Amino acid sequence: MEIKKRLPRIVIVGRANVGKSTLFNKLIEKPFSIVKNQPAITRDRITKIGYWLDWSFYLTDTGGLLDKKEMEVLYDKVLESIKKAIEKADVIIFLTDGTTEPMPMDYEIANVLRNYNKKVFLVVNKCDRKDFSYLEYYKLGFDKVYPISAEHKIGLNELFEDIFDYLKNEGFEPVKRYKKLKDKPRVGIIGKVNVGKSSLLNALVGEEIAIVSDIPGTTRDSIDVETKEFIFVDTAGLKREFKDDIEYYSYVRTSRSIHYSEVLLAVLDASQKVTRIDKKVVGIAQKEYKALIVVLNKCDLIKKKDRKKVFNYFKKELEFADWAPFLFVSAKTGENIDILKQTIKEVYKQYNKQLRKDELLDTLSQAFELNKPPSRIYEIKQVGHKPPTFKFVLDKEFESHYVKYIESALRKKFGFYGSPIKIMMERKKL
Repeated sequence: MEIKKRLPRIVIVGRANVGKSTLFNKLIEKPFSIVKNQPAITRDRITKIGYWLDWSFYLTDTGGLLDKKEMEVLYDKVLESIKKAIEKADVIIFLTDGTTEPMPMDYEIANVLRNYNKKVFLVVNKCDRKDFSYLEYYKLGFDKVYPISAEHKIGLNELFEDIFDYLKNEGFEPVKRYKKLKDKPRVGIIGKVNVGKSSLLNALVGEEIAIVSDIPGTTRDSIDVETKEFIFVDTAGLKREFKDDIEYYSYVRTSRSIHYSEVLLAVLDASQKVTRIDKKVVGIAQKEYKALIVVLNKCDLIKKKDRKKVFNYFKKELEFADWAPFLFVSAKTGENIDILKQTIKEVYKQYNKQLRKDELLDTLSQAFELNKPPSRIYEIKQVGHKPPTFKFVLDKEFESHYVKYIESALRKKFGFYGSPIKIMMERKKL
């Protein structure tokens, strides 16, 4: 038997509102997927590392299916996303709801699963409820049924004991706590609703991970996708106001994803004028001290002869972010996607840049000769990276215009292409 030197992939599938996201959150040991008593909250598939006893594994939460009439145009897209997750799965947890009899959608999902040569564990959730029953679920045609409560972790020991026995027979071995061996940049994809963030994610990854639709707000959760070089995070679109709790939770999740990202791709629609929300999106990178690339998506809608004019328009409207690269791309056609990947690498390198003390002092000494500091300086040193952070010990703090002068001198000499620069000022203690 061949030993598989990778983590196993476990995929959770099931109709809407059976508790998939609750189970997902319990297994990754922190809340990630949005959990609310409203059907079809999760639309995209989300993958994180899950843990159970001595095992680590990739765990995927898939979109919940409703009746085709209820989901309208999203049904086919969600189903296609689920099928792609199934194709990559080593084990499938088919989750159902024991407070109801099997629904037509349960039978439909069972039929889909039978088309794949995959190991399926039929799991009936909510066994802690008084109206729970699971015997009817044998009608779905699987040999064994596992009653559980995802909320209270009841029945999970037997389920995962059988799952990992199966995986051992397939050549997998326990890995207690999986750690990434390579430092990969976390790249957040941000922008207002419907500028093509999910399409851009799919283009960068090379397959359809996120649901792409013309319906605003299709992405509700933040989606982490790891490739050989990057960890991409597609976030819910930023809005002026929230229609319901789900949109608010999505905004909170987006804020967390921005916080944990290192490089932000601020996605704008190149065929539209810059809006207040666009400026807010770009400004987030400065406020959070994140590396930044301004991605002008949908450039396929702009004639070649007009591109220079459009490019200059965006540069002027967003001149407060003149330290960041601006790049035309088309998620639809793939134009400049490879250039964007190379730009991410370069920007991340700049974000990590650390200067030697002598080169820092030489550069600033020359700058101070041209423009004398308004305060006595006792000490200058770089105290951090991601972002590059410089500490000045002074008699009194510099005014903002002189801070900008220092930043300009550092950029002129060292580049810091796409990276913010953080200047810390500390008054000398007497």
